[in-house]
Amino acid sequence: MPDHSNITIIGAAKSLFRVLALLLFFNSQVQAQLAIVVSGNWSTVLPVGSVTEAGNDFVSTYTSATNQVLLSYYRIQGNSPFGYRIDIRKNDIDWNPTLKLSARRTGEGIPLQGNTTITGGLNFLLLTNTNQTFFSGTRGRDNVPVQFQLTGVSVLIPAKTHTTNVVFTITEL
Repeated sequence: MPDHSNITIIGAAKSLFRVLALLLFFNSQVQAQLAIVVSGNWSTVLPVGSVTEAGNDFVSTYTSATNQVLLSYYRIQGNSPFGYRIDIRKNDIDWNPTLKLSARRTGEGIPLQGNTTITGGLNFLLLTNTNQTFFSGTRGRDNVPVQFQLTGVSVLIPAKTHTTNVVFTITEL
């Protein structure tokens, strides 16, 4: 089973355009062998006052902290080596297609055992509604940092709540 997170964009019509990315995660298991635990949240407020002149727009790109979300994954039973792939996708609930959400891995986390590897995921990957390989490796790790980037923010986007879920899935190779 995948881990889910919610990304919510909230806008208030007159005095405030608020970007709130709420990442809520649940522990899950895949094929009763591997588990992935995801934790973190992201909130950004964009005051309307930042648009100072008619014809101007918001800054269109917002980036979270480099360790905004942490992924930990491991074998549920035993210590045997394993290969894995972490996939990522978004599942739109009420999302404006002008908003683009990307993610990248910004570090290696902490190896749980010796001789671990981790590859890929260091460049921002534009999230779609289809699973994409995020990164892969061997053996478990704690606290692999993930950063998000939101682009396409504009005064032309209706001021309302825009919501998408980010889904992480681990597969044993």
